[in-house]
Amino acid sequence: MRDPTYWDATYTGYVDASRYEKWPFVFTEAEDFSVTAAPNGDGLTTLIILLDAGENELARGTGTLTSSQPPGNYYVQVQPETGGGFYDLTIRRVDMTEPPTTDPSSTTTAEPASLKVGETSIVSVSLDNIPAEGYTSAEFTCTYDMSLVEVGNIVVTDLFGADSATAINGPAEGSFIVAVAGINGNKATADGVAFTFSAKGLQVGTAAIACVARVSTGDNILTEVESTSASLVITDDVIVVEDSTLTGQVFAGKAVTVSLYDAADTLVKSAAADVDGNFSLTVPAGTYTVVATASGFLGAEGSATLTANETSTMPAVTLLAGDIDGNDVIDQFDAMTIGMSYNGTDPAAADLNNDGIINVLDLELLAANYRLTGPVVWQ
Repeated sequence: MRDPTYWDATYTGYVDASRYEKWPFVFTEAEDFSVTAAPNGDGLTTLIILLDAGENELARGTGTLTSSQPPGNYYVQVQPETGGGFYDLTIRRVDMTEPPTTDPSSTTTAEPASLKVGETSIVSVSLDNIPAEGYTSAEFTCTYDMSLVEVGNIVVTDLFGADSATAINGPAEGSFIVAVAGINGNKATADGVAFTFSAKGLQVGTAAIACVARVSTGDNILTEVESTSASLVITDDVIVVEDSTLTGQVFAGKAVTVSLYDAADTLVKSAAADVDGNFSLTVPAGTYTVVATASGFLGAEGSATLTANETSTMPAVTLLAGDIDGNDVIDQFDAMTIGMSYNGTDPAAADLNNDGIINVLDLELLAANYRLTGPVVWQ
């Protein structure tokens, strides 16, 4: 987990096969934006994954990702598509009202984009923004990492007509060629999938599958069009979660509960402190809001960023007695509760010194913190 990012600033990171980096950021309003992770040297191709507050994938792109999202908390995860090394990360606002490109192009997509070793994904290769005159033929040269995926079952569609002429070379040594031409005057005149093939995961890793297209309009010239590659994430059956531990001490005259909340304000874990106020919580690495509470006391709240396989310690904090009604203010209404319950035991929140009876000693504790508000800043 890295520091929050800001518009147009450039940050340097490092990723390799065993290290991914996650950048948190917050939108206070809807934003159209572009994220770039430019390799700072040879040997690295970056994969950018946009995640919501619950770490669900929203979008992904190689090198650059453009998206439009509503207000909320997000993460940008950067990982290597190939290689490893340093990169420069930049997030910029963009104008999504600009008309989309109409240049001819080719797109390779994998469904699903993530699978386990031994499972198979179906890869589709499409021609987009086909001009009005259409294409009489197309040639696709595809490359892949043969140590990560096994390619097979290449099937040409009817994009060039129901009965087109096809030629397939390979697959072998991590590449293959698919050539297709319409017969009897048939052409590809509408955007669509030209062919599909299967990709079986062989071992854990991220495999780039690129299919470069060259097209002909019948003028005996092959013209290369812009091509977008696919990224196939292959995982093992066992997912290893790297945990971290948060410890600390909270002082209060009563039992204390310490809770951790994620960026979506969802409770992740809570635990009771011992009689001396010591606590320990083990959770996945990440950034959390830490909250300490005790009945009849103002709570304390802070933030903690936890690193995998490491123990972090919050500073010691003392909760303030007197918030009997739990509204984060110590005032006359709390004092009135003591008066109405005087020499009694209920409500338990009014027994601030925890001696089993509600009386002036509890009022004395309340008076020491009169008119203070919470939660107490814990940092």
